[in-house]
Order: sequence, then C-alpha cells, then structure tokens
Amino acid sequence: MVNRLWSIVAARSAAPSSIVYRLSSFFKAFPGISMEHSPMTKTLGIIGGMGPLASALFLRKVVESVTAGKDQDHPRIVMDSNPAIIPDRTAAVLGEGPSPAPGIIQTGRILIAAGADFLAMPCVTAHAFFDKIQSGLGKPVIHMLRETRALAERLWPGARPGLLGTEGTLKTGLFDNLFKPAEIILPDTQTQKELINLAIACVKGGDIESARPLILRAAQTLTEKGADLIIAGCTEVPLMLRSRDTSVPVLDPMDALARACVRHWHETDDRP
Repeated sequence: MVNRLWSIVAARSAAPSSIVYRLSSFFKAFPGISMEHSPMTKTLGIIGGMGPLASALFLRKVVESVTAGKDQDHPRIVMDSNPAIIPDRTAAVLGEGPSPAPGIIQTGRILIAAGADFLAMPCVTAHAFFDKIQSGLGKPVIHMLRETRALAERLWPGARPGLLGTEGTLKTGLFDNLFKPAEIILPDTQTQKELINLAIACVKGGDIESARPLILRAAQTLTEKGADLIIAGCTEVPLMLRSRDTSVPVLDPMDALARACVRHWHETDDRP
C-alpha cells in the first residue's frame, strides 16, 4: 500500500520541486515512515521498469555484489519501476514511437527526491538517450555500456564479441562505437527477427521457458561466425541465457553495472 501511494503521489509531476513537496506531504501523512538516510552512506536509485523482470534481476545482482556480513552492511537502495510512463525504447530508436527520455527523467527525479545520490539505468537501449537523460538529472547516472566495455577488457582482453540485443540497440551502434577497434559480430536479419526479437517478447510476456531455446539458437549462430564472447545486449537476455548454456562466456552488462554501483558506493562511503 505504501509503495503504491508513494508512486501515485510522486508521479503527479516531473518538476523536482513539486515532487519533493508531494513526497514531503506524503511522509507527513504517514509519520512512521521516513525518507531520511544516514549521512554516512550514499543511496543508489534504480530507474526500473525497462523491463520489470530485468529490473528485479538487477536489484538482486547489486545485493549479491556487496561484501556483507549482515543486513546493515548493505547500501540503501530505492527503485521506481513504473513502465507505464516510459515508452518502448526500440520503437523510439526506430522512429515508431515517442522518446522514453521524459519518462526516464521523471523517474530519476522521483528517486532523487526520495534520497538517491547516484542512479543506475538497467536498460541497454535506453542508453541511446543517455546524454539527454543525464542532462535532465542533478545526480550522476552510471553508464552501463562503458562499464561493460571496461569489464570485457579486464576479463576477456582481445575477445571477439557477438551481440544479442534489440533492433534498437543494433541500429544505434552503441556497442560498435564503444568496443572499437574490436569488431562486434552481429546477428543476421533473419536471426534477429525470428529468434532474438521473439525471445525478448516472450520474456516481456512472462514466458521465459519458451524464450530459452530461441536465444540459445541465436547465440549459436554468433559463435559459428567466430564470436568467442557473447554480450547480453538486452537486459532481458540474462533471464534466459547464462554462460553455462553456451560454449563461450556470456558478458552481462547488468553485472558490470552492479559492480560499478557497489564500487561507487564504497568510493563515496564516509564511514570510518
């Protein structure tokens, strides 16, 4: 009930001052609830909903990336998963729908009003709008794709990666630009439409089991082309594909982002 009321109150306006005012009014109505956090630690805000299952998996990855002996060793995390206000990212990239940037910025501002000191956006295609999103927020957003490139260089230097992602991600060339001079191996049009797109749609519809054989076949086409590393270039892909399923490692950008979030938390943690 509290989370739903929070969403209703906070989502009324994208203006930061209005959001803060509405959140403050909300917490006054529920005196037993506080949005304050210890000044000794920083709070991570997760811009969720792209898609909901992937956001839940990312939250788990962040928690599992923390070295902790007890609950209190973990950072404070706030997440807003409100897919209704964030249009489809691929449709926007392909010119078939509105930009998701305003909805993402609104979500980020809600998180900042709730106490977030830095933000994470676990959606690959949304990074096509990264500069606009970052400029619309007053707190740093960790760039998932740059962290992915850094992790690949550290763990698999010289690898020839293959990419499993949305049509939007492929069209933007986000990974191609970041991984230069390495050549990214891309799926052919038939594999993209008949296997990858369908697999992602299955996950978004909650049917992961039907998605698994499709994404496995797509991954196999990339290894047959010479890929010795698979980039899970859509945050739905790790829900249906893991390294043990393939003959080559699978690089999950959410792993790279989760590690970066924890590292950022430690770098800004003022506790003795």
